[in-house]
Amino acid sequence: MKAEFFKTKGTAAVWLTILGAIFVPGINFIICMQRPDVMVGKLSPEPWLMFLRFNWKNVAAIILPLYGILMTSLIVQIEYRNHTWKQVYALPRTFADIFFSKVIVIHTFLLSFLVLFNIAIVASGLLTSQINPKYVFPWNGVPWMMMLTISSRVYLGLLAVMSIQYWLSLRFRNFAISLGVGMGLWIVGIVLMDWDKIIYYPYMYSFLMFFTDFKVHPETLLKLTISSIVSFIIFITLCFRDICRLPERG
Repeated sequence: MKAEFFKTKGTAAVWLTILGAIFVPGINFIICMQRPDVMVGKLSPEPWLMFLRFNWKNVAAIILPLYGILMTSLIVQIEYRNHTWKQVYALPRTFADIFFSKVIVIHTFLLSFLVLFNIAIVASGLLTSQINPKYVFPWNGVPWMMMLTISSRVYLGLLAVMSIQYWLSLRFRNFAISLGVGMGLWIVGIVLMDWDKIIYYPYMYSFLMFFTDFKVHPETLLKLTISSIVSFIIFITLCFRDICRLPERG
């Protein structure tokens, strides 16, 4: 496990996670500073709640799916780029150990992104209210439970995407292929947003997990959760069996 994390040093994985997590809160902080005439009114009814949604809408719909696609391809392709896959499988490690270690590393980065993103939202809100008193973001009003709920739901929505991308990244040794296919599937999901069966399209789960009003459609939350978890199990199992049976993995 430590070896897998060590391999990410010197790659763009860490900086991609940090910069990706603070990008949207940073941009929204600048917007609030530049346009208080517009933003104070928009955020005033429920400042933290509105600011939370203001930050999450772009991240859930665009940033996180793209981050998941890019990060999975980046981490899996490390050995392919260095031409060291055969050396990896020559080590006294089982295939399952190698396979699932990378899965854990990928999801650790994803969870780190979510933690950093939420910290950035809170820091952005507090700094905004400190600089401009017209914004009211009290420390004791931070909606921690809502942040945890949204983060958990979006993370569940990303499980299926991450497993599909993991399979693609292991199956194709070209970084551009796995990344391109993933991007293509995501774009197809955007085109199919009005499809009545979109709830079964894995690349849109994170979008639906945030934008669906579960108070109006409580049954949708259960469907999305089950679909995402089942899809993750199916694709990660198929991936394991497929790669395990390849005559040459490196």
